Amino acid sequence: MKPAAAMLRRLAALAVIGCVSGGPANSETPASNGSAKLVVGTMRVPPFVLRSDDGKWGGLSIDLWNQIAAELKMQFEFREYDYNFSGLLDAVERHQVDAAIAAIPVTVEGETRFDYSHPYFAAGLGIAVRAEPQRGVLGTLTGFLSYQLLASIAALFGILLFVGTFIWLLERRHNAQHFDPRPLQGVADGVWWAAVTMTTTGFGDKVPVSWRGRLLALLWMFASIFCIAFFSATLASSFVVGRLKTGISGPDDLPRVRVAVVSGTAGEQWLGAQRLSPRSFPFVIQASKALQRGDVDALIYERSILGYMIQEYGWRDLQILPHTLAMHDYAIALPTDSPIKEPINRALLKVVYGPDWKEVVQRYVGATNAAAATGNP
Repeated sequence: MKPAAAMLRRLAALAVIGCVSGGPANSETPASNGSAKLVVGTMRVPPFVLRSDDGKWGGLSIDLWNQIAAELKMQFEFREYDYNFSGLLDAVERHQVDAAIAAIPVTVEGETRFDYSHPYFAAGLGIAVRAEPQRGVLGTLTGFLSYQLLASIAALFGILLFVGTFIWLLERRHNAQHFDPRPLQGVADGVWWAAVTMTTTGFGDKVPVSWRGRLLALLWMFASIFCIAFFSATLASSFVVGRLKTGISGPDDLPRVRVAVVSGTAGEQWLGAQRLSPRSFPFVIQASKALQRGDVDALIYERSILGYMIQEYGWRDLQILPHTLAMHDYAIALPTDSPIKEPINRALLKVVYGPDWKEVVQRYVGATNAAAATGNP
């Protein structure tokens, strides 16, 4: 942009501030009377920025900007940057646009290049992996029979054997009717008693009579609660992990797998801080397709955007792990020392703390994430 044109735009923005902050109540800004328009850079980032086939803009961030512009009585036009975060943010830094709004995370590096408005959405990174469900009854059983589950079963049987042997040693001389004095039969009686006590079945066919046996029984009843809880959790975890062929269950697995990231995003910065070398893609669609093809094993990107894309596009072969990485905020990017920063901040706060903002967020990201994202339960 030529310096003269940039100066004219700056003067127009200053006129907006004068009218919004201290001008007469009925005076019109240059933007409102058609003499100037702000140029707002954006890019398609569902569900924050959407564009229909007829060219109409929508999405969470667009709704926010429209309300800010209405509050400040500003006229503007959108300039699209074709799914390219780097190009959009470069335009802000070079004063080629008056503002940029999409799903722009607040970062230290960004603060050195341009200014941010107040944040309006609390976000975080998610891990997307390929989900390949097993087919048929045999596949379901295979999902259960994982190493983790088999080890838990072996440990549980070992505990039952230990407790059964112990109760037999305490009861064999005083309670031969319930615990056979012969070692093999007696230990079997003890294991049976330990099993029915743990499962709270309690048939009553085996009952300790000595005080030592009853003390052990009391301790075993309380310990059984923890054993059952641990085994149930292991069973559920084994079933879920068994359905994921990638073997990725959390952030600790990322160093040993192939990770995709979108260049110029918070995900790339986070992976760099972890000293990991991901495969970079210019667009999230390309990274998602690479994950579906098996070219990479995981994709690190904005959790709310990944969730929307998986649901919107019907990607049943992709799944987001239940971990949120690198919490950060989304904000509007503005050129350094922008004269419209303060008016935008005031209007933005008025919108996000208004009665309708939570409903807007719910419409785009769902009720589950709305309270955490806005901090307004």
